[in-house]
Amino acid sequence: METEPDEKLSLRELQKRKSRAHLMETAARLIGERGFRETTIDDIAKAAGASRATLYSYFPSKDAIVQAVVVEVWDRAEALYRDFGLLTDWTRPTIREWVERVVEAWEASGDKLRVQSAGLVRFDEFYLDYHRRFVTALTANSELWKRFDDAEAERRALLLISGLELFLNTWLVRGWQADREGAIDTVTDVWCAALQSSR
Repeated sequence: METEPDEKLSLRELQKRKSRAHLMETAARLIGERGFRETTIDDIAKAAGASRATLYSYFPSKDAIVQAVVVEVWDRAEALYRDFGLLTDWTRPTIREWVERVVEAWEASGDKLRVQSAGLVRFDEFYLDYHRRFVTALTANSELWKRFDDAEAERRALLLISGLELFLNTWLVRGWQADREGAIDTVTDVWCAALQSSR
């Protein structure tokens, strides 16, 4: 039986990862509630039940915490697009189930997404790299994507990703009022339409 990656880590390393994640969660919650400038390192350490020294042993600055939050959000997004790339069909029920999982992930990551969308991190250095990775993950099933030539598949994938992220950010992070089931149905319909060959 294959060992899970976390099983190969020492107990100390697992504890370090857990502590780092706790500090990030706490920082994201406080920054999401109060704002970046209004949240101090001392606030984060106190709310996390840690010392300043402990916090600084994981993150050299508040900016570094925010950067780590954004990278985590984008890594999770890549994993969701990878899940789409593993789909064996593009039927409406299959796509809708995937869209629902994406919405659930966004709902569960509210604080981190608020930090990410606050414009506290310059994305220039990794924006295009991540979006290339998102497109690659989304288009992994070459059998399904072969209905489009490579350039068309890339354009459609990027358009779907960009539209989905803007919609979810406006709805779930910025607070646009929308019926959850209706929103999921609409996103599903858009994806299904875009994934049909127009040739």
